[in-house]
Amino acid sequence: MASSFSARLSLHVILLSVDLLLLSSVVTPSPGFYSAIFNFGDSLTDAGNLAFFSGVKAPASRPPYGETYFHRPTGRFTDGRIILDFIAQAMRLPLVPPYPAGRGRHNFAKGANFAVAGARAIGNAFYEAEGFNITWEDYSLGTQLKWFDQLLQSSSPSVLAAHDILNQSLFMVGEIGINDYNHVLLDDRPIDSVRAYVAPVVHAIGSAIDALVRTGATMVVVSGMFPVGCIPVFLAKFQTQDAGAYDPATGCLKWLNEFSQHHNVLLRRQLGRLRQAHPRATIVYADIYGALMSIYASPRRFGMTSPLMACCGGEGPYHFNFSVGCGDPTSTWCGDPWSYICWDGKHLTEAAYHVIAHAILDGSYTEPPQTLM
Repeated sequence: MASSFSARLSLHVILLSVDLLLLSSVVTPSPGFYSAIFNFGDSLTDAGNLAFFSGVKAPASRPPYGETYFHRPTGRFTDGRIILDFIAQAMRLPLVPPYPAGRGRHNFAKGANFAVAGARAIGNAFYEAEGFNITWEDYSLGTQLKWFDQLLQSSSPSVLAAHDILNQSLFMVGEIGINDYNHVLLDDRPIDSVRAYVAPVVHAIGSAIDALVRTGATMVVVSGMFPVGCIPVFLAKFQTQDAGAYDPATGCLKWLNEFSQHHNVLLRRQLGRLRQAHPRATIVYADIYGALMSIYASPRRFGMTSPLMACCGGEGPYHFNFSVGCGDPTSTWCGDPWSYICWDGKHLTEAAYHVIAHAILDGSYTEPPQTLM
């Protein structure tokens, strides 16, 4: 059994190494094409900010998070690298340091990552006005933009404030929005009440992009919503005996994926308006929904054998348990995360992030088609 696992591990390392070499040879831009990367978002691109705020309380601060690549927890909510890491490596830039976790220790001349797990697109004042009991910190896009402004104000002109530096930087926004919907979706509210939040969420994303462009950003990549109906936390929550609720080709919940697509339609329209308002800026839509659905439709083509299961979690449907999260003493993890799309029931594996990053870098899932090279 151990020798079989070692053989599979060795094969995976070889295949991944070859894949990364191909990625570098095909989509790596000339060194210096982008001088820096600035990222805004939630747990899908958080590289350690929530861990900085929460310490050991953050799940991603505990093993087996980080085991695949870093061999230790780094605050990333996955087993290894996230999309942002692959993009930085392909562009021959250092991994983007977290902010404010990196304040005082890093030179942000090569960029900063403002994403925080649990972040919402909309600030807490909106939800207070809606009558919600606020139990979360406000790490929204508005807060992240304030951090970015503070970074600009505190940096010397030769590092960040110069307009030509921002011109040469890649700005990435998202994925963000799922946390705005989570507290409504998981509270058993009707889907129509969840849909009512899509327009304000998309408006908040658009406002953030508008602010970045007005500050000096000329290249902005904006990620859409992933296929929510394929993620174990939602598959477990909304499990049903109604076979018609599931896509027969993938096993994903159709109505939840339709919700994701609704968000993405509105977001793409918003980006179209922003392109008209800022014709000198390049605003690119990253279709992570389409990139992921290509894996769910043909998982074995990507080496995935357990597309709907969580690699790390507790006993329950789809290896997900609301009471036992990944990293808890009684949780278990698969040992071969490259065979899975989902890591902990809510976030993706390094292997899935690698596929998405490749699709963004080579322009195969961007609108308009745009290679980041």
